[in-house]
Amino acid sequence: MKLPIYENGFSQEEINFGFEKFVEHVENLILESYKVRWSKDFDLEETPLVTVSRGRVYWKIITQPRARYSSGQRTVYGFVRKADGAILRAAGWSAPALNKARGFVTDPDFGASCATSFGIRYLN
Repeated sequence: MKLPIYENGFSQEEINFGFEKFVEHVENLILESYKVRWSKDFDLEETPLVTVSRGRVYWKIITQPRARYSSGQRTVYGFVRKADGAILRAAGWSAPALNKARGFVTDPDFGASCATSFGIRYLN
């Protein structure tokens, strides 16, 4: 199944800006989650690092342990399609789930409503 590209009238510059804001939101969600979970012994260095792999069609958002805590593995947080800013849940390491966009980085909240501290929300 192929998810259509949505013509939403936004420029690539606006999509890029929205994507940056979305990644900032993801970083903050993860940070706040760790603060709540480990409130007494919280150490910023223990929070996963959020990185972006830039492909031809998608940005892949990856979480990985920081260097000091490198025993963990990298995981895919989700994907964002460059053409229209569609936020997609990961189907696996190298591909997004193409059944439905969970939101768009060009939404007024920059896609924050479809993000959790663990990944992109499931469909309702």
